[in-house]
Amino acid sequence: MFKDSLIILRKELRRMFTDKRLLFMLVVLPLVMLPLMYSFMGKANKARMVEINSYSSRIAVCSGAGGGEVSDMFFESLTMLNANIETAEREQLDTLKQRVIDKDLELLILMPDNMDGRILDNSVFDLSIFYNSTGDYSNYAFNQVCNTFAAVNDAIVRQRIIESGMSEDMLTAYTINQYLAADETSDLAEEGSVMGKLIGVLMPFFIVIYLFANSMKVGLDSVAGEKERGTLAMLLVNQVGRLSIVLGKMISVMVAAIVGAVSSAIGLRIASRYLISMTSDSGASISEYTMGSTAILQFAIIVIPLAILISSLVLLVSTFARNVKEGQGMIMPVYIAVMVMGVTTMQTGDIPPAWMRMAPIFNSLVVLKDIFMQNAVWGNIVFSMATSTAVSAVLIFITLRMFNDERILFRI
Repeated sequence: MFKDSLIILRKELRRMFTDKRLLFMLVVLPLVMLPLMYSFMGKANKARMVEINSYSSRIAVCSGAGGGEVSDMFFESLTMLNANIETAEREQLDTLKQRVIDKDLELLILMPDNMDGRILDNSVFDLSIFYNSTGDYSNYAFNQVCNTFAAVNDAIVRQRIIESGMSEDMLTAYTINQYLAADETSDLAEEGSVMGKLIGVLMPFFIVIYLFANSMKVGLDSVAGEKERGTLAMLLVNQVGRLSIVLGKMISVMVAAIVGAVSSAIGLRIASRYLISMTSDSGASISEYTMGSTAILQFAIIVIPLAILISSLVLLVSTFARNVKEGQGMIMPVYIAVMVMGVTTMQTGDIPPAWMRMAPIFNSLVVLKDIFMQNAVWGNIVFSMATSTAVSAVLIFITLRMFNDERILFRI
């Protein structure tokens, strides 16, 4: 049986690795696409931030009656920003609000009456700042003005404390990490773990997507394609067991899936420098991150059964479908579901829900994330491997039953 399976496997692999277009899709495309994609995203993100930071915001200010030194303080703080300030009357309020809606203004600031008197009375007054949350420039200007006005507030409170004869140290109850030694850091994360977390969030998603996508490229043609070409009937009349055919084709699909997944993993590793540039505040360095032999072994233990599971699923659909086009339509909802699984896993925290560790595919993605973050538990690894293997066995059994049913195998 296994000798026949190897013959089928060699036939499928020869077809796969002599097809230049398929080989390009499996190996070259993910290896090149991910670095290019993240390079573009990183550069676009930096260019956008530079543009927003250099943009001169348009801010309209409506002064209240009885403005004095306090009002001047707020006006002066605004002049420190990269902004064009225009004064307006309260009678124009509706028109000014419409300008903010139309993005002709980034901000509209409405100052209250008698600000100096309220400061002297130690009473709280409210500044109304209107902005448009759908505009990047308006959001940025709002945050900048809020930070600037917060500094003015601190200055006013500090002056009150000093004038009352008390120390301005009363404003500060504590500080954080102000007296650490020069060679001491407050972040005690292990070397490479920051980068590991960044890779661990993204890598499982890309691995499962490329496992599925590459399985589809090869698997749908493996059976449904042979139905269309009429070569499947020729294969079945030979003295080859149906199980040997199923295993040979499944292993070839699995090889294609793993080749594509490894290529995408290498591409993502190359693209990591651009990921860092997009999250520059993380302090991560690609040179810090390494995977030891144990992590590589754990990775293989999870990815190989996962590839078998996905390949078995694609082969089942390919066996049931009349042709490749029908197979593509049938497998697409499953592909979308797998993409949703990958995105959901990306959004989980350090401790995912218990059901994720129990569900097939989900548990493999969660464990892969743990492996890249270098905190995987062998119990979870073994359980994920066992569930993937068990589900694969069920799918292979169903596919074999289909191969033994001529009504399904040659349905028109």
